[in-house]
Amino acid sequence: MKLRLCVILLTFLTLAASCAKKFDDNTIAYIDGKRYTLDHLSDYYSSSYVQGLSADVLKERIDTYIKIKLSELYLEDNNRLDDFMLKYKIKTWEARQDAQALFDKAVFNYLISPDVYDNLYNRLKSEKLTSHILISFKGAHNSSSDRTEDEALRLTRRIRAQINENNFESLAKQYSEDPATRDQGGDLGWVSAGKMIAVFDSALYATPTSFVSGPVKTEYGYHLIYPRQERSVMVKSKEEELNRLKILARKTWNDRFIERQKYYIDSLATANPITIRLSAVEDFYTVFDSIYSNSNKPDVFQALLAMPDTFKLAEYPGTTVDKQWVIDYMAFFMDRKDVPKFNSPADLNAFIKDNHMLDLLVREGAKLDYKKSDSFQQEKRRYVMRTSHAYYTSVVVYEGLEPTDDEIARYYVRNKEKYMTPEKVRVQEILVSDSLLAEEIFEKLQKGSSFADMAEKYTERPIGKRNKGLLTPFQKGQFGAMGKHAFTLAPGETGRPVKVEKNQFSIVNLIEIIPETPIAFDLVKNQVRNHILEERMKSARQDSFKKLYETYKVQVNPLYEI
Repeated sequence: MKLRLCVILLTFLTLAASCAKKFDDNTIAYIDGKRYTLDHLSDYYSSSYVQGLSADVLKERIDTYIKIKLSELYLEDNNRLDDFMLKYKIKTWEARQDAQALFDKAVFNYLISPDVYDNLYNRLKSEKLTSHILISFKGAHNSSSDRTEDEALRLTRRIRAQINENNFESLAKQYSEDPATRDQGGDLGWVSAGKMIAVFDSALYATPTSFVSGPVKTEYGYHLIYPRQERSVMVKSKEEELNRLKILARKTWNDRFIERQKYYIDSLATANPITIRLSAVEDFYTVFDSIYSNSNKPDVFQALLAMPDTFKLAEYPGTTVDKQWVIDYMAFFMDRKDVPKFNSPADLNAFIKDNHMLDLLVREGAKLDYKKSDSFQQEKRRYVMRTSHAYYTSVVVYEGLEPTDDEIARYYVRNKEKYMTPEKVRVQEILVSDSLLAEEIFEKLQKGSSFADMAEKYTERPIGKRNKGLLTPFQKGQFGAMGKHAFTLAPGETGRPVKVEKNQFSIVNLIEIIPETPIAFDLVKNQVRNHILEERMKSARQDSFKKLYETYKVQVNPLYEI
């Protein structure tokens, strides 16, 4: 018998060992038998970000990553990656990248050389403790000065000639016309690249520390800029800071960008003229409006999808504007709660004209080879993962949770205590600023004087003055000390004067206590619906990932469990 028990136990331990997975410090989990390591986190998070995480935050990020992977696996296994909303979110993201890539090539890279990017990148690496003196002139922004621009320039030069490291603060207090910094001796604090307007920013970073610039003209007037100290700040690699560099470049040379952008777009439009068929536009709109208006739950995208494929609305070289074209560019509005609707053929016509240029940028951008780069592929991968996870949690998990009218009504009946007007009191009040007068009034009231007459004569609260002391019913927490005191009284009781805010004194007569009562269903129906959805969504989130963990046999390394 003992031998048999040992054999059974040994068999059990052998099976258990065969099912268990081996974990090392680099392994975060097994999902459906596949091993995932810390290296896989770079699919979603940058390596530098992961390396800087604390142990607890790393566990949270690993938990998020596992849920993202499970969302992705579910969508793939259930053929949900082609769902209209998810597919078009990814499609419009790629279209934006194509248009941006073309813009970078045709505008940014045309105007900005690698050396200029290097210079801007160097600006990001430091910030300067800065002071300035502003001398304005008539016509400058926010200026009330009567001096001419020439007079302002001459005055700025005279001040500059007097400046040394010891007197900048006193000269700023004497002359500067910047009301925000004048009293602080012109002190702007630590200024980083891009924080100030472009001309000021460029002059600041061109002026050596501890030196004062010459007169710098901006829309506000003439400045003398004094970078007193400089310190280094942490920055990412130039590639990772590219978006900040583009913003800084655009801000610095905005006029050049606008001019180049207009020239390029005009050239593209001239080479690809569009011909719009107005009769087809009118027919398309008529059918669309009929489908949309006759729907129980009107939806722009569902109406467009139900449209026939026969309409040819416009054409330009290599492209026909049809139903699919309209859907492609309407999808750019998908994330908006108020997706725009065509309200007339003129609206549709304007939509086609506006998106003609966007389509040209997208098509030209798609011809570039930037998508072959590892950085783009990684960026796309992260976007797809992020979007798929969001789609799974906000759409798939919540499908079918919308309560019916009957369910909303039943929930209201079962939970009426959640939808009650709070207990309130109705009072008369006399508010005065003199404690002795308040005591005198109280004594007269105790001897039978009319509260209404006394309130009309003495109270300082405007609403009480108009209504013989009668105030609108209020609940606990209102009217401060007076309101708190009122809730201690019995109906018909007049309380002694209590001190309230602004050194005033309040005498209150409690007329009645209004008990809490249920709010009418029609007034809170939407609130009830939202409460039901909140409960269902919370439960659905928990249940969905619990099932996914079971379905895909997730085993998390105990080292990284939350």
